[in-house]
Amino acid sequence: MKSHVSSVLSLATCLFIACAPSQEAARVELAVAVDGGQLGAAVTDLGWTIALADARIAAGDLEFTIQGEMHAAARLWRLIVPDALAHPGHYAGGDVTGALPGSFVLDWIAGDGDELGRAELLVGDYHGCNIAFRRADELPADDPLSGHTAYFAGTASKDGQELAFTATLDLDPGAAVIGAAFDLDIDTDTAVTLGLQLRLRDDTSGAALFDGVDFAALAPADGGPVALGPGDPAHNLVRRALQSHVFYTVAPR
Repeated sequence: MKSHVSSVLSLATCLFIACAPSQEAARVELAVAVDGGQLGAAVTDLGWTIALADARIAAGDLEFTIQGEMHAAARLWRLIVPDALAHPGHYAGGDVTGALPGSFVLDWIAGDGDELGRAELLVGDYHGCNIAFRRADELPADDPLSGHTAYFAGTASKDGQELAFTATLDLDPGAAVIGAAFDLDIDTDTAVTLGLQLRLRDDTSGAALFDGVDFAALAPADGGPVALGPGDPAHNLVRRALQSHVFYTVAPR
């Protein structure tokens, strides 16, 4: 898959030169890593303070976008990017001019700092990132993420009460985050690692990933942990929030 993206970028460069001989659509390779630096405790709309001990998401292709510029290189990428990376609606967050294709398990606790690979990007002023979701079917059956899209474990605290919880989430095929914040002007001298961050609360909108979940109402009578899973109304709340771009950021590490 990586070699295919390289071919796409090469073709984009050649076509760009053919259309504008004095300009070249230069490209760079930048490492992409998991960055858990923003995953601190956060308070929900119902007053629960969420702290995570496990935060994993099964992801597919990562795309990097230049929003609103539509220069020649972006138009060429959009014309020739393969359909697998360019399904309908994929450009709502901007024009795709960079990618890291593959299948990943994003682990923001135990895997903080792990490199996912090297993305290829055309030079330009970037403003967004798209993250495809998938099911982690490759994991062992005893892994709680196996066969699912995301798994969280931690505690929810409020008014002196602390409840352990787990959240196992399934997203539909084709689900993705569109337009996560990624503000960086990339040129041929750029040499940084791009950190993919997750946060529990967006300070700008005030939205929290576990908004609407009343952990006390879900607590089992035997004192065991709260377990959110497919089929629960609370599961639907969190799975929708998980697809919101406000909880993700890409920033230089």
